[in-house]
Amino acid sequence: MILILCHLHDADAIWLYQRLKRASPPDSVRIVSVDELLYARTVRHTLDADSVEFRIQLQNGQTLTNDNISLVINRLYYIDPVVWKQTSPAQYQYVSQEINALYLSVLTTLDKRRLYNPPSASWLGGRNLTPAEWQLLGLRSGLSVPPGWSPVASPVLPDSRVLVIVRQLLGQLPDGVSPDACRLVAQQAGMPLLELQFVENQFVAATSFPAFHHYGDDLITHFLIATTNGTDLGHPERIAHPTFA
Repeated sequence: MILILCHLHDADAIWLYQRLKRASPPDSVRIVSVDELLYARTVRHTLDADSVEFRIQLQNGQTLTNDNISLVINRLYYIDPVVWKQTSPAQYQYVSQEINALYLSVLTTLDKRRLYNPPSASWLGGRNLTPAEWQLLGLRSGLSVPPGWSPVASPVLPDSRVLVIVRQLLGQLPDGVSPDACRLVAQQAGMPLLELQFVENQFVAATSFPAFHHYGDDLITHFLIATTNGTDLGHPERIAHPTFA
């Protein structure tokens, strides 16, 4: 099963779910919102010397376990336990820290080869780098940035986007931009799924929450191959899609 984790406002996660659902067998793709995780009936997470397991039963009766997931597209920022805002600030802060620590641990137990993207201590969806950090990372990786570009300036609307997904590149790479430099940015950031944004051939921004709809059928094909015989994820479940059988 492909599992998409997202927030309710995430239009690109919904787009991806709808496209994958049309191209996949029944019940092989699920989308779960942050609210469904927050209000799950039960969450059981076991860590011992012999195994690491989790079992999450949602309010709709669906169950998520580490054994029935072949690929996770993780687009979570943070889980806000809003119902606890009715309590004292101290209680709300405690519950907030605990619920985020729980799901950080759950995500960390998944094989990194089937998790796009792994969480960090500050963000469930990967490292939350500032514009200045992205600028420095891009320069160190061999990308050029606009002369005099201030990392605190207003966001620049890109005219091209490149999606690094593991080591594959999707999108239109600007002339003169090294694909290896793009891969190196993603590698140094520790994000197997990373969108790099350019104005002409100059790097202006990056995000671990890509605009999926820009990549169309190429992106859908990648995820389908990643859950069939195209990629060995070290997991027994595969989607038997006739296109890739």
